[in-house]
Amino acid sequence: MLAITDHDTTAGIPAALEAARRCKITVVPGVEISTISGREEIHLLGYFVDLANADLQALLVHTRERRRERAEQMLVRLAQLGLPLEWDRLLAHTGQDRSIGRAHVAMALLEAGHVSSFDEAFNLWIGRDCPAYVERFKISPEDAIQLVRKSGGIPVLAHPYTYTRSGEFKTGLDLKRWLPRLWSAGLMGVEAYYPHYPHRITRRLLMLSIRYGLLITGGSDFHGSIAAGNRIDNGLGSVSVPYIVWEGLERRHDRQGQSLGEVDPDGSMHGRRHLLRAEQPAGFASS
Repeated sequence: MLAITDHDTTAGIPAALEAARRCKITVVPGVEISTISGREEIHLLGYFVDLANADLQALLVHTRERRRERAEQMLVRLAQLGLPLEWDRLLAHTGQDRSIGRAHVAMALLEAGHVSSFDEAFNLWIGRDCPAYVERFKISPEDAIQLVRKSGGIPVLAHPYTYTRSGEFKTGLDLKRWLPRLWSAGLMGVEAYYPHYPHRITRRLLMLSIRYGLLITGGSDFHGSIAAGNRIDNGLGSVSVPYIVWEGLERRHDRQGQSLGEVDPDGSMHGRRHLLRAEQPAGFASS
């Protein structure tokens, strides 16, 4: 089974659900929302969101507009630094919804020959505190959690930590401080299975999930071929997630009384619950 959790857009979900019917697999509609608190960026996953929810879609539209403005400002700063980029080439790396992120700017820098790698773009130019960095639109994690829940979804804390392929720690949240706060706001799960996590980190997240009564999820965080050959991206389905993880998420979804149902032309869902299952699901992946 597969969850589609793109950043700030649900545009790809109707086509994914239609393809899932043909291939007889399970696709879960979702979204990933980047939130800010102070200088900390916290990503939240929303599983089983209602695509027709007006408040959710209004936020996503607003966020995409702010993303576009942010990218434009970054290109101005890069040009001033002697690294000009063409706007059309930046758009060539985005999908139909035009949800533009720093990854697209990094690819444009790489394509133009201004950097030699994806990581160099972030480390030297567009990462936080770098000369071309521009602050993003801010929504608090608490507000995002409430919005996901009001849209019928299950809010989950995404990748609380990040590690390199060699198992070296990169970034992480102080969960002693954050989990009580997010749990009080209505958080329902934690992503415990994630690329390059040492076993001890997964075990720690599992224990914390049990302590707070939170669901456990996991996934590959697959972003397609955006950085193929220049950044080691996570392969689709590259993270093994126990089937019981999916069962827990599905049971919680059932208790909330939501439905996958049929997909209308506008991407909204109606009717009775309709999940398409694979014969032997290998895991639960989010991207």
